[in-house]
Amino acid sequence: MSTSPKERSLCKIDMKNKLNLTQSCRDALRIMLNLSDAGHSVEHVVRVYDWCRKLAHHYPQTDLKVLKVAAYWHDVGRTKQSEDKDDHNIKSAQMVEQYLKKHHAPEVFIKKVKNTVVYHSFRFKSKTIEGKILHDADKLSIMGNHELLDALEGYQEGFSSKTFGGQHMINFMKYALSKTKKEVTHLEAGLILPQSKKFYLNRQKQIFQIAKIIEQKAKY
Repeated sequence: MSTSPKERSLCKIDMKNKLNLTQSCRDALRIMLNLSDAGHSVEHVVRVYDWCRKLAHHYPQTDLKVLKVAAYWHDVGRTKQSEDKDDHNIKSAQMVEQYLKKHHAPEVFIKKVKNTVVYHSFRFKSKTIEGKILHDADKLSIMGNHELLDALEGYQEGFSSKTFGGQHMINFMKYALSKTKKEVTHLEAGLILPQSKKFYLNRQKQIFQIAKIIEQKAKY
């Protein structure tokens, strides 16, 4: 069925004003590149979104578009954070609101994203599933310690070189492991969703298994 010139014109307007989700994520990452904070880097943002997707799989009522934008923008406020207090979640919400309004996103969408970003902090408990997922994903991202995982994969694959041999690997893994264990021990009580706690317990089990491997290897 053909469309009238008026309908085609409206379609063009809608397409022009439609928010480009991919571009919005890239723009958030560009802002994060200006942040001198190793704990909240671009890599951290990507890991948080990865955890968001894993959790959202278990909660089909999740608005994935809201969650994606919120995940990529949740820490941009750290670039403008007050020196005397941690209000990065408020700053992030303000920044993403301005961005979404500039790009003609629907008001309902903007409100959902703002609420999701605001409540990702440890101090808050969101009432929406998107807020709960982002809150927990931000915490679980610590458990995906890439240094530890990279070292473990190298060990399992028999990686070795003149400058990074077996003992170097053991020492490196022991360091990464000790750091990871300290970071994850306080997380469980702060998690909201049941699935988040399952992920936590599984990861904790893996960490302790790795610890045994390292301790046994270090004896030889």
